[in-house]
Amino acid sequence: MKVGAPKLPVNTKADKDTQQVSVKAKPIAQPSADSNLKKTLQTEANRPGWTCDAKAADKNWDCKLVGADPKGQTRVIEASEPGMSLLTPAFDHNEELTFSNLKSQLKYDPWQNCTAPGGGKPGFVPEKDLRDASPLDIDSDYAEIFENEIYSYTGNVEMTRADQRSVSNKATYDTVSETLDLQGSVYYSEDELALHSESASLNLASDQARLREALFISPATPLRGRAKTIYRDSSTISRYKGVAYTSCRPGNQDWVVHASELKMNKISGQGSAKNAWLEFKGTPVFYSPYMSFPIDNRRLSGFLAPSFGHTQRAGLTLATPYYWNIAPNYDATIRPRYLSNRGALLGGEFRYLTGTSKGSADMEFMPHDSILNKSRYLLGFKDASQFTPHISSNLNLNKVSDKTYFTDLGNALSMSTYSSYLVSQGSLNYLNNGVSLRGSATSYESIDPAITDAGLPYRTLPRVNLNLNHTFGFMPLNTLMDAEYAYFQHGTLVNGQRANVRPSVSFPLQAASAFLTPKLSLQHTQYLLSNPKEGAAPLVSSSISRTLPVFSADSGLYLEKDVNFSNRSYLHTLEPRLFYLYIPRTDQSTIPIFDSGITDFSFNSMFLENRFSSVDRVQDANQLSAALTTRLVDAKSGREKLKLSVGQIAYFQDRKVNLDVGGILPPNYKEPLPGYFPDTDKLSNLVTELNFGLTDHLSLGSGAQWNPHLNRVVRQNVGLHYQNGPGEIINLGYRYRKNIVYPDFSGLRPYDIINSDISFHWPVYNEWSAVGRWSYSLLNNNTQESFIGAEKENCCWRFRVIGRRWISGIGVNSDPNNPNAPVALNATGIPQTGVFFQIELKGLTGIGTKLEQFFEQQIKGYRAPKDD
Repeated sequence: MKVGAPKLPVNTKADKDTQQVSVKAKPIAQPSADSNLKKTLQTEANRPGWTCDAKAADKNWDCKLVGADPKGQTRVIEASEPGMSLLTPAFDHNEELTFSNLKSQLKYDPWQNCTAPGGGKPGFVPEKDLRDASPLDIDSDYAEIFENEIYSYTGNVEMTRADQRSVSNKATYDTVSETLDLQGSVYYSEDELALHSESASLNLASDQARLREALFISPATPLRGRAKTIYRDSSTISRYKGVAYTSCRPGNQDWVVHASELKMNKISGQGSAKNAWLEFKGTPVFYSPYMSFPIDNRRLSGFLAPSFGHTQRAGLTLATPYYWNIAPNYDATIRPRYLSNRGALLGGEFRYLTGTSKGSADMEFMPHDSILNKSRYLLGFKDASQFTPHISSNLNLNKVSDKTYFTDLGNALSMSTYSSYLVSQGSLNYLNNGVSLRGSATSYESIDPAITDAGLPYRTLPRVNLNLNHTFGFMPLNTLMDAEYAYFQHGTLVNGQRANVRPSVSFPLQAASAFLTPKLSLQHTQYLLSNPKEGAAPLVSSSISRTLPVFSADSGLYLEKDVNFSNRSYLHTLEPRLFYLYIPRTDQSTIPIFDSGITDFSFNSMFLENRFSSVDRVQDANQLSAALTTRLVDAKSGREKLKLSVGQIAYFQDRKVNLDVGGILPPNYKEPLPGYFPDTDKLSNLVTELNFGLTDHLSLGSGAQWNPHLNRVVRQNVGLHYQNGPGEIINLGYRYRKNIVYPDFSGLRPYDIINSDISFHWPVYNEWSAVGRWSYSLLNNNTQESFIGAEKENCCWRFRVIGRRWISGIGVNSDPNNPNAPVALNATGIPQTGVFFQIELKGLTGIGTKLEQFFEQQIKGYRAPKDD
């Protein structure tokens, strides 16, 4: 019998007296054309295909066919994963079948993208907000009405309202009290929940419910579990008795949490459990008489997951952080650590958030290092403030007790092993249309024993930058002015104040397939110099100025046509480009080098107006850069399949402006060293860059530079990247670089690079993957960086372990004859080894060192899953 009961929402109390129910007797309906739209709950009795049982009397087979004859085709049945277990499985075979049925009632599979990078629940249209405006439709085999108040439904009872749907053997609905009693294999599903119970009692007016022997799935986490009794006290508070739950997909019970009582409070965002214990792979591993935990994104005070690992210098490391939720906009994390080789260390982080600012203060203190016999510390403070829409500030202040602090005590995965300086910086900024003003101060601290105080960069206190620009709408004319004032300070080198002003005007002429941009600039720089110490030799000149005009003209074409290869359409482009630069020569050898260096030569650097960084040097130039770029773009997908760029600079005069301020080069030094003595080559390196998508999964990246003066390749890199899905990655790389920039009189080629690099993440067997990287110096015949490990990843839990070898510290033998040398003699890298691991029970907790960010930095193409 089909009952339309009632057509207005059942929880609309104002209308309940007027709700009418019409009952029409009819025979059991045959499957109709739209019956296939309803999801059928599958059990062993009605699963499509053949089901056979042995008769007890004659031991013959009793077989039944449901649906079409599969005619010998295999049938896949979800089953629990085999494995050794000390405990009886938390969910038996029939309960696992019920979980599969519950999963089929949801609008999406909660475990569909559980291991995919960036994976989350698939998109769907929620209907929860439509409940108040939706009718309650009831379908059943039989229906009875008692005194027009109580409705009784029997046989295949199905109720639907918006996103809510229930199936049961029997249902009774009281329109006066608005209570609904369901009995007999009750299935219920909505957008955020699916459950099964033998009986359920619901009060639709108060959102209260009581269920016994219930199985449930919460798709948002996702979690699934069983409870002997579920009490829903309101829409925000629910209680569970005799509960067991897991985040593993149906058929997998690798970990399960058991508790005698569980309470969930959506208002406070907090859950609590009594007599809770955890089993992993059928073995009890943890027990707690009471525990509380967050059930949403709100913060709660408590201990965080511990982390531990092992390094050669620190030994076994164990950290047990505690999170303190002080206020909605203040919190702190206290991080006590124990290092077996060195002792105890206490660290902490305080974070704050106000209407205009956010920031943090960090501190670490080791009262006694058992190896160095001294105390050690780290201090840090960060702040970012937005005072008005146009005014902001940033602070990043850092201090450590000694140069080897990070090498000995730092996180070997988060701190760059090649960092030489610890930077402290502060700035105040103003930004508006056409105006940018920034005042800043910067200081450096060496964390590399090979860098002496003389080798530290200059402190700048202050540095002020002003940038003005304006575009005229009625004509192709752009104006720009860059101005800077900086005061450079150093303990052993010459100090100085520098003011630089550079106004410019450009005329951008552009058509659909061509552009031409002539530009004229005037650069004026003024220096006021002083000695850092009293009694030093007097300066040749304390005031130096330099004024130079700069002219450039940038031009290019964009040509394209449609081509076809292998029955596929492509867009082929040709993009020639010419860039002319003229700067007159002026002697700059008396100007000290505060923050300038030679810019690394590449395809893009051919179109810069200065080959030196900053403004202590302005190159002399009369040159023309010529380049050609061609692309092949898939017309259907828009993906760039091929990009090839070739370019070279033709010099019309020698470049005599260089970085040499003290004649450090011997007279018989012959190899060209741009930036250190006049460069007389007529042509620059010939630069080529290639990016080629060989297939949808395999790509090649390559670059090379050929020096026409030496008639040899001086730079080359080749990288092959294969990625077939998120977890199947292989990278092969080779890099060669001959030093033609820095002078080398030792013959040891310390600035040359010949490296090979291999990295991978590859599935091996049954959700296990191998992961690793090996960077090897073919020049020095040693390993620069390497790690190897394994990863187990599924919807239920994650395990990672790696062993790593890297260059961490520096061994130093200082030059006793020159203690002020910028870099100490015989500075060699010290290799270090470490073991790190991570285990995470998804939806619960994890311990160990987080490795996903380390993998992303070390393995090209690796992306951590979203829940990381």
